[in-house]
Amino acid sequence: MIDGIKTFDLNYPGRIIFGNGSAGRLPDVLPHEGKVMLLSGPNTAKSKAFEETKDILCEFDIADASGMCSPEPSIDIVRDIIAFGRQNKVKSVVAIGGGSAIDAAKAAAGIIPTKNDIADYFKGTVKITGKGLFLAALPTTAGSGAEITPNSVITDPGSKIKKSIRHNLLIPDAAIIDPELTLGTPPHVTACSGLDALVQAIESYTSSSANPVSKPLAKAAVPLILRSIVNACSDGGDLTHRENMAAASLLSALSFSQAGLGAVHGIAHPVGSLLTIPHGMACAILIVPIMKFNSETCSKSYSELAAASGLSPLPEALINKICGIRKKLSIPENFKRFKLDRSHFPFIIRNCRSRSMECNPKHMQDDDVWKILSDLT
Repeated sequence: MIDGIKTFDLNYPGRIIFGNGSAGRLPDVLPHEGKVMLLSGPNTAKSKAFEETKDILCEFDIADASGMCSPEPSIDIVRDIIAFGRQNKVKSVVAIGGGSAIDAAKAAAGIIPTKNDIADYFKGTVKITGKGLFLAALPTTAGSGAEITPNSVITDPGSKIKKSIRHNLLIPDAAIIDPELTLGTPPHVTACSGLDALVQAIESYTSSSANPVSKPLAKAAVPLILRSIVNACSDGGDLTHRENMAAASLLSALSFSQAGLGAVHGIAHPVGSLLTIPHGMACAILIVPIMKFNSETCSKSYSELAAASGLSPLPEALINKICGIRKKLSIPENFKRFKLDRSHFPFIIRNCRSRSMECNPKHMQDDDVWKILSDLT
């Protein structure tokens, strides 16, 4: 954990509560007026963590939306959640699950009180202009940090475009990060979500928009992940490593929500939506070649992160450590198994020019993206 600190309670703009057993504080932060929509994905809906959360809310009037979300939530899924919330006249939302469930909840909570359709926000023809429903987010994975970020990542299956609806008013009103909720997370999900947090920390540390507030947060996250991710996957019941991963996920999210990310996330979104690759895995495959691309610009930063992690203070030490972790977690080095080919490159290049790409510390031209993708096919 962070210098032995086991629990803390912050005001961010949303309230952040961290610590084992903190899910029990949900009734204290949730408004008691009106119906509460309880939202999750199908796997979380079958979990012990979900049942315990539902039990905690026994005194509330619940509109049960368990299982309604899906991995990489689509426009249609979010539209259905919004319709469910409106039909049940819900006044607040509780999301329990991974980043997908929380992202869907953020969009739904923001849009339910309006008369608008999710597609209009996705296209950008309508903007978030006012506060939505009260939203409490309880992550069951340690990775995306969606519980404290202002963006809701949505996919349009028709166009294969994946992008964020973004506004500070979408930040959950309460983020309850209880490491005990992550104990049932399967090893593969633990690996992908944890590697996403690692990439977020590295990219926010080297972002062109990094600042004196964001950098220490990212620098604290990287050693925690490097120290604990393999053990968290091999022994999912080890609460110490689960605490480290949950804390690192929060720290990386606090960092990148201020500083932005980089080319890994810029490219990972179109690659993931096109080939249906878990986001964390796409990031884990892309991080090494993009770190090598950025290495001349980021040599000092990579050395600082290596030293902070107890490694030799050289950029290569950090890259080699990541390669070793990927191998231990059975993460592929390229996209060959996903059948990435050159016919996909124009779509990826056309749709990677997000804010993340703008924050990459070294400008990446289309030819650079093409070469990186070529090396990974």
